[in-house]
Amino acid sequence: MYVSEELYQKILEMRKGPADMPKISTIGKEIQIPTRAGQARVLYHAARTPNAPAFFNVHGGGFIMGTPESDDKFCHRLCEELDVAVFNIDYRLAPEYPCPNDKEDVYDVIRFVASHSSEFSVDPEKMGVGGHSAGGNISAVVCLMAKEKKEFSLRCQVLDYPPLDLFTDPHEKFYTEGAIPPQVAETFDSCYRKKEDAKDIYCSPYYATQEQLTGLPPAVVLTCEIDSLRDEAEEYGLKLARAGVETTIKRFFGVAHGFTPVKEDRWEEGQQLILSFLRKHLLGK
Repeated sequence: MYVSEELYQKILEMRKGPADMPKISTIGKEIQIPTRAGQARVLYHAARTPNAPAFFNVHGGGFIMGTPESDDKFCHRLCEELDVAVFNIDYRLAPEYPCPNDKEDVYDVIRFVASHSSEFSVDPEKMGVGGHSAGGNISAVVCLMAKEKKEFSLRCQVLDYPPLDLFTDPHEKFYTEGAIPPQVAETFDSCYRKKEDAKDIYCSPYYATQEQLTGLPPAVVLTCEIDSLRDEAEEYGLKLARAGVETTIKRFFGVAHGFTPVKEDRWEEGQQLILSFLRKHLLGK
């Protein structure tokens, strides 16, 4: 681990959440999918139609906390409205498992499903990946990995207010009241990666070259006005577009980081954008 014992104990407390926090119910069926590091826990939402498209959801939590349960209602909605199979992935967390362990988990889950598509009754030629916050970073990197390794293909990527530059000091990024405090972002970053490794594109896809970005699947990038991560995400979206990748970028004004999977003022607008994007790229509608 990259952190002190004192900080590690604080992280363990953060993972517990407030004592009065209600338990989040699970909708998807809990299954285990093998990876290079063992079994990954996945909340699986089966499509109604055989040989359906598949979407792989990656939760947020700053790389150090969070569970797929936080996104499970959102995943259920994707499954119900689009009739796609949704795999809501529980990946290993830092600081116990720093970068790129989380990416390897998600990549391996997708590779397994693609190579065992008949078992899940999904179409391996119609798969997409997406995530919220840290999950957006992981999703962007998995797309880079898939392009490089050529073991499966992805139709699209959903990058929902992702942190994509883990090299730049958070104190040097945009900040306004209500955004992620830079000292908090600094703690998350230090738990997840060594500073000298932070420009590696499997840590910070923001630093990928045009050649590395060319040929990636279409992307939708959602950002929030009240979010220190908004600029790097929008700039990454522009880099994708310059590399010839079909890209939609939308900033949601008046909302802060973390608004999409939960019911807040603008949650429906964000979810509808994701639904329409997936409907186009996974269903061809």
